[in-house]
Amino acid sequence: MKALDELTKPDGKGGKVNFANIRQRCVEGDNAACLAVGLMHMEGSGGAKQDLQAASDTMRKLCSGGGQPKACFYLGRIHDGMVDSNGRGLPRNAFEASTHFKAACDGGVGEGCFNFAQMLDQGRVPGQEKDQKNHKHQKRIAKFFRLACEKGIAKGCVNLGVMHIDGTGVPANPNLAFRFFRGACDLGVGAGCGFAADLIQQEMVQADKSQAAELYYEACKIGHSKSCITQGKLLSAAAAKAVEDGTATGEHALHAKARAIMFYRRACELADAKGCKLFFQSKDALKMIDTRNDDEKSWLNVTPSMAQDDLLKKDLPNTAAKEAQTDEPK
Repeated sequence: MKALDELTKPDGKGGKVNFANIRQRCVEGDNAACLAVGLMHMEGSGGAKQDLQAASDTMRKLCSGGGQPKACFYLGRIHDGMVDSNGRGLPRNAFEASTHFKAACDGGVGEGCFNFAQMLDQGRVPGQEKDQKNHKHQKRIAKFFRLACEKGIAKGCVNLGVMHIDGTGVPANPNLAFRFFRGACDLGVGAGCGFAADLIQQEMVQADKSQAAELYYEACKIGHSKSCITQGKLLSAAAAKAVEDGTATGEHALHAKARAIMFYRRACELADAKGCKLFFQSKDALKMIDTRNDDEKSWLNVTPSMAQDDLLKKDLPNTAAKEAQTDEPK
């Protein structure tokens, strides 16, 4: 929730709320208005000066006795390294952050469950840093990712799925992992779609492989670059096999290859170094065969519309580093 969301809610009198009147409502005892005031100070929005100390003070009162568990979550964020527009923030405090994320989770805030699980997983909860390989500790991590997932936090579903693949803290169960990945996919997280597709492709779950292609496609559309690359490779492999088997003409194969290049380009535009490499290596293969449908024209580009030099001018300085990072959001 952003403070701006509060500002655009009707004030009951046909107008819009602003910092002055919402602060007055807070003074009069409206805790929901106080939460909005705290958020405005966090963001520097709605006419309020960005002031993380003021935001922290407001959120602390609401968290401790104001019946606003969301305030506990934001208080945790403030103490977990949040900085203002000038790069300044309150001292990072793992105890404060983890305590308030846990309190938010206990109050039903899914983001609090997810952030607390992450802190557990990263060994940043004071007093539990040395428990990383302890099965009981891993079970606790899984518990909070599950709580996050159940409260609609898609990355919690993804991480819980990964734990079911690895058998870490929970039984190894690819079918359960697939269910959690699909749930994350349905919530709009590309990694969930891509990981679900991987399980089908690797025959770890029983499903038609055409479903894997559909999931890679959806993941790429959402913005999961590795799925774009996989989709491109599947298209290229299918085209080559069809020609080899004599079941497709050269024109059909060229169309499939053209689409593969579009997916490589999509990965490149998502700052994936491997996608850029595949795209630049194969750019000459596409002489202009636009096989996109109307929906695809809003997110899938064709090669001739942007020169290689134009792509290279885009902000891609860290693509190699990004490629080396794990796709798992844990």
